[in-house]
Amino acid sequence: LRHRDYGLRDYYVDVRQAFPELQLYTVTREEYKAGHRDISSGLTPDEEYRRTLGALFALYWLARVGIDGECGLSFGVDDDWAPRKIPEQEDLDGSAALKKRLTFYCNTPWKKLLQLLVDAGMLTERGGRGGAVEVAVPRMCAMLALTAIHDVFKVEALLPRVRPEHAPFKGFAAGDVINDHDVAMYYVLDHFPEALPSFAGLDATQRHSVLFTQSKMSFNHGWLVQAEAPPHALFARFKRVIMAGEANPPDVSFYFVHWLTDLAGAVPNPLDGSERLVL
Repeated sequence: LRHRDYGLRDYYVDVRQAFPELQLYTVTREEYKAGHRDISSGLTPDEEYRRTLGALFALYWLARVGIDGECGLSFGVDDDWAPRKIPEQEDLDGSAALKKRLTFYCNTPWKKLLQLLVDAGMLTERGGRGGAVEVAVPRMCAMLALTAIHDVFKVEALLPRVRPEHAPFKGFAAGDVINDHDVAMYYVLDHFPEALPSFAGLDATQRHSVLFTQSKMSFNHGWLVQAEAPPHALFARFKRVIMAGEANPPDVSFYFVHWLTDLAGAVPNPLDGSERLVL
């Protein structure tokens, strides 16, 4: 990921081959059912797939801060999939969107974003802080797997039913279809991990971290940054999960990396950088 010659097109080919679950985003029902949608988010299967690619691409760019990640996340790529260059002044005239992209590029604390990945255990600094940045392969693989699979249960045809031996499960009774995509993901990862081979292939430590990100912590980052809720509403459940011993500091950072890349890919235009963050 941090090799200078490893381009976005190479990465795209690799993730397509490495994560078979990406094919699940295009699953549809054999017969149309009135009142039901193929994707619970309201998007088309193709849009939801491209959102997932956007999150994967955001992870690529964040891992490459200090190489070309800043330009890729801010400006996207050209027709050859190379990061677009920083615009010149004449390019900015009459383009409000390009001005916003440049503002994002200039004002984003890139070193802190890179440190977040270090804190999450996904990158390491050789010899300590300030050393050469390298990829921590097992941890990065866990985030890649999580990013590839995390929204597959927005595909309504894939939603699981609670088996009697697992009931009740987080408010769902035996035979119920788990219609919350996050709870559905937790159920499958917990009881049927082999259904998602990219997760099943992780070691126990990484599987635990991925499961933590799927916990219902009721944390709303928008409330936090806009001061829209008191501390108890924001942090009570998050604190209970941590105090119960289900997470350590790297897991919390891992959760926020996942949150950030998920948000960064929310607009289904993965080759245009992070339009949700930038524009």
